[in-house]
Parts: sequence; C-alpha cells; structure tokens
Amino acid sequence: MERDMSDKSKVLVISDIHGNAEALRAVMTAEDDADRVVFLGDAFVSGPQPIETAELLEYLEADVSIMGNHDREVLDANLFTHWPEGWVALNEWIIESLGKEVIDRVRAFKPAGEYEIGGISMYLHHGELEQGIPSPLPDAPAESFLAMGSESRCPLVLFGHTHVQFTRTIGEKTYINPGSVGQPRCGKLHACYGVFENGRYSPRQVTYDPGPWIEALESLEVLKNRLSMREWLKTALLSGYGIGEKEPWTRYHAEGYA
Repeated sequence: MERDMSDKSKVLVISDIHGNAEALRAVMTAEDDADRVVFLGDAFVSGPQPIETAELLEYLEADVSIMGNHDREVLDANLFTHWPEGWVALNEWIIESLGKEVIDRVRAFKPAGEYEIGGISMYLHHGELEQGIPSPLPDAPAESFLAMGSESRCPLVLFGHTHVQFTRTIGEKTYINPGSVGQPRCGKLHACYGVFENGRYSPRQVTYDPGPWIEALESLEVLKNRLSMREWLKTALLSGYGIGEKEPWTRYHAEGYA
C-alpha cells in the first residue's frame, strides 16, 4: 500500500484479530485511506480463518506489529499444551495452516517499546501484564496501567489484550485500548479499532457479515468431532461475548463499552 509519510498521516490502530478475516476486512474497507498502521498483537489464535487473515495482514503492511501472547503461542506450541484437548488440536491446525513464511513474519513482531508513527510518539504494548497484576480493564487499579511503559516518559500508551475499547488518563499519561477487531467481548457483534487523524485519536467500530467466518468454522475438519466446542465458538461470536456471557463483560455491556 502507498503511504503518506507526512506528520499529518492517518494512523489506523488495530489489535486482537484472532483469526477473524471478515472483521479485519471490514476495518480495512472502512479505513482504506489510512497512511500508517499499528498492530498491537494477537493475529491468528484461535480463529477459523488464519490463512485469510495472514493474507490481509500482508497486504496491510503494518508499520509496527507488537508481539502478543497468542502470537508467541504460534512460535512455541508448548505454551498451550496445557489447554483443553480441543483447543490444542485447533491451535495445532492453525500453526500448520500458516506455514513457515507466515510464522517467520510473526517471529519479526516487535517487543513493547517507544515508536514514532506518523509523527506521533507512542509507547506500544500488547497489554499482557506480569502474573499478579490485574489486567488493564476500564476499572482496573492505576498500577495495571503504570506497569506498561513505566520506564518511558512517552505520554501516550497504546495497548490491546483486554478486548475492551476505552481511554484512561493517569497523571500525564493517556492509555488507549482500540478494542478487538476479531473477538468482541462486551455483547456487541462488531469490529473495534482506533484512528489518529492529524494527531487526534478517535475510537471506531464497524459491523460485518459473520457468515463467512461461521462457514469457515463449520468446515474445519479438526472440529468435526467436537461439535459442542464448535457451537460454543459460534455462539460466543454471534452474541458478542467472545469468551462467554459473564462478568465483567456483561457489566461492561451494561455500562456501554464496546
């Protein structure tokens, strides 16, 4: 894609695609004039469209892609061997489907750190924190946010992982989560992302047809004998509760989070 290299670039911020090519395609269509792209991690696991997602990401040519916890699992299957058997089988299929070339691209994803994109200085972090520190959700304690980029003076911190779209300011730092492209958790079936235009940030959402995602899910040979798992995944996406309709996601839905 051709990119505007000026400081007035339009910067698309995406995170947590999780093998949902339909959602990513909808975002790319809605923001096809983006000059720069930031990806905050978790590309493929555990969704039914890994190859299609890889093709879209290759076309998108993100300026920076941050390594997510599920991206590390693509590189090291030992990280999910303790998962339930069905999930292990699905993830092994995803890794096999991606092939060496795509996996090598994942290997090149960047660590958390300071980056300058489109003239904007930002600290990028996937959002996974050390064990014992609460996840950086909207009502998490300040320590959860201060744990991201504590060594940096950068006033802008972008992160994903929690799949909730929100912004929070603590002291002189502003923390932005664009939400999840491919796995909604707050009871709405849409793709969440964010955009910087002329240095100003705005959260955005776009709806999409989940039909091709469902078709891909139902065609997976690895789930042919795991019908309850397949139906759980289908219901989770369609309901907008990607990992189940439960706290805190139902509360965030009631409070209007995306």
